[in-house]
Amino acid sequence: MADLTGFKKDNKGIFIVKDPDANIQYALDYSEYLNTGDTILDDSTGEPTVTLGTISGDSAPLAFPTSHAQDVSATSTKVTFRVNGGTAGNVYPVEVKIVTSAGDTDSRHFRIICKDKGLE
Repeated sequence: MADLTGFKKDNKGIFIVKDPDANIQYALDYSEYLNTGDTILDDSTGEPTVTLGTISGDSAPLAFPTSHAQDVSATSTKVTFRVNGGTAGNVYPVEVKIVTSAGDTDSRHFRIICKDKGLE
């Protein structure tokens, strides 16, 4: 994706490093992947969808602070989502699904690595 603010890349793909205490919003920019004039739907059908992976026995799972409906939204080219929580040492899979105004669907996967962050 063109604009991956806060995202990094390694040999396993794209990831975010998130502190367990952070309540933060991220954005994925699809502008380079959409056909001219095509846009991301953000309507009553629940589009886009962000799925946060779970880890069995996790005492502080990664979550939406309020709800999926309030913490996930889209502009014509970007999906934004807010997450909090997570347990230091855990790696959470995340999937973002969109539907476009042209009826196309897309799904992107990345990881959120939860660890106590210091200044870098």
